[in-house]
This record gives sequence, structure tokens and C-alpha cells, in this order.
Amino acid sequence: MAEFSIHGKVRTNDNKPPQGYSVHAFDKDIINQDDVLGQKPIDANGFFRIDFDTQKFAPFYEFLEGNPDVYLKLKEEQQNKEILETKITKTNREIEYQIKIANHTPDPEAPDIYAGNLRRLLDMLNEVREIIGIERQINLDRLSSQDISREIRKSLEDFAKMDNERRNNFEHVLVILSSFFDSYIEELNIGTIDYDGPQVPRHPRRVKYNQEIIWPRQEAFKWG
Repeated sequence: MAEFSIHGKVRTNDNKPPQGYSVHAFDKDIINQDDVLGQKPIDANGFFRIDFDTQKFAPFYEFLEGNPDVYLKLKEEQQNKEILETKITKTNREIEYQIKIANHTPDPEAPDIYAGNLRRLLDMLNEVREIIGIERQINLDRLSSQDISREIRKSLEDFAKMDNERRNNFEHVLVILSSFFDSYIEELNIGTIDYDGPQVPRHPRRVKYNQEIIWPRQEAFKWG
């Protein structure tokens, strides 16, 4: 009979352990009602651990059920109020959670802090191009001077010979990046791509969200 472990740490927005909270673990079931895998109060340091076996979610048809699709609900015990629900995660043996509860007030009219990021990047690259031009002129001015050593003159001459190639390469990069940003990245809406890390919504100041880090593991982790 397979054994599973769910554990982690919960913190408030000011990095303190929440008091009077409990964690409830469920297995998402498409056909039947979701299975309750267990529940535990959060201890004084913010930690929790829920251990369970196959009987919790597949008592009669384990070979059909597979591994559980786990999600958690964090509740305030005294009022039995649900604070948050995590995304569904497939687990083989163990899942570790790091959860930070948000307490900010969303502002639907807040500006989009990511708007124009790609264009600003291109602007910065254009500034680099201008710096390259300034550096070229400085080198040419130094070459016209008689007060430099032979070694420095040779180095500047070699550098100047490659100037046109550098500028052309840089121009090609700018054209490629500009086309790529305009036709592809903007359409993908990069801010919504999912990954196992703290999730930040596309408009973080306009909506309320909690920070979650989830690590599914093949088997229970043990220090060597």
C-alpha cells in the first residue's frame, strides 16, 4: 500500500506563523466527490504535515485511481473560514508547500506595472547602440593623437577595424528582437505562464493573490 506525505510551512504577509489555522488536503476526483486526505492544525512555527495512504483516495480500485491529484485548503479554525485554496498538483510520494498569505487590498484601477516592458528593453538596447557609437568616436580621437604608445595604438586600430562588424551585428539583433517581441511574445502573455514558483498574476496590484511554492517529489526526502 503506497504511502504519501504532504507538508510545508505557512506564513502571514509579515513572515509570521498564522495562529488558529488548519490545513485540509483533498484529492480531486472528476467523477465522484473529492476525497478528504486529512487535516492538521498549523503549529506554532507555521509548519504542518499530513500523511496518508492509498486507502484515503482509492480504497477499492487503486489500480484505476493512480496517484492523487492534491490540493489544499487553508482555514481559520474558529470561524471555519476558508482563506485560500492551492492549485491541483499530481504527487508520486511527497509534496512540500511554502505558502505566504496575502493581505493586500486589490485596486482594480491600478496601473499595469508590466506594460511596455518589452519596448523598454528595446529602448535600453538602443542606448547601448549609442554608447557603441560614442566609444568608436573616442577611439578615433585617440588614434589621431600622437601621445599614445605603439601598443595602445595597435590595440585601438584592431578594435576600430571590427567596429562596422560589431555595429552591423548589433543592428541585426535589434531587428530580430523587435520582430520577435511584436509578433510572438506579446501574444503569449508571458506573465501567465505556469511554473513551480511563486505565482504572480498578470496584473498583481489589481487582484488579490497568495504566494505558493510547490515541490512534488518522487519519494519522501531524507537528509543523507
